[in-house]
Amino acid sequence: MKKIANKTLLCLCVVILTTSFKHPIKLTASLIDYDVKNSSLKMECKVFMDDFEKSINKTLAKNINLSDLSKEDIKGIDDYFENYFKITLNSKALPVKYKSSELLKEYNVFTIKFTDNVVKIKKGDKLEITNTLFFTEFGYIQSNRMTIRIPPFVVEDNHETTLNNYLIPYAF
Repeated sequence: MKKIANKTLLCLCVVILTTSFKHPIKLTASLIDYDVKNSSLKMECKVFMDDFEKSINKTLAKNINLSDLSKEDIKGIDDYFENYFKITLNSKALPVKYKSSELLKEYNVFTIKFTDNVVKIKKGDKLEITNTLFFTEFGYIQSNRMTIRIPPFVVEDNHETTLNNYLIPYAF
């Protein structure tokens, strides 16, 4: 009887722990890629679905449906990234506007691609990237990984923004 009670308690603990925490890692992964031929800055961001829903739903009138985005949802995504993911070139803000997305439910991942920004990056320019995604919700356990490719100046740089270090400056 005691063995059955212990096994039941163990199973109950496993169920509670696995359903309480969807994933222990709190991170995002972003790519900023400059296309020299077309003079355009391409951007995308991968987030955990549940983290994104928790964060963005605080700013929307209704809960977002990542499987079937409405115009209101897309505007909410644009507004959200305007607040938490900023890119400036020579102190001029570049728009971060929704272009498309991909939902991978089985991996709990939502990938957002943003419209290309047509800009010429030249020697002497200054680029700043501020990424504060999910710091409000998760504080110090959140980190945001970023890969930056800006040829010929930056072949490929990898950065991590944290609650205390969320600005990435470049001077070309």
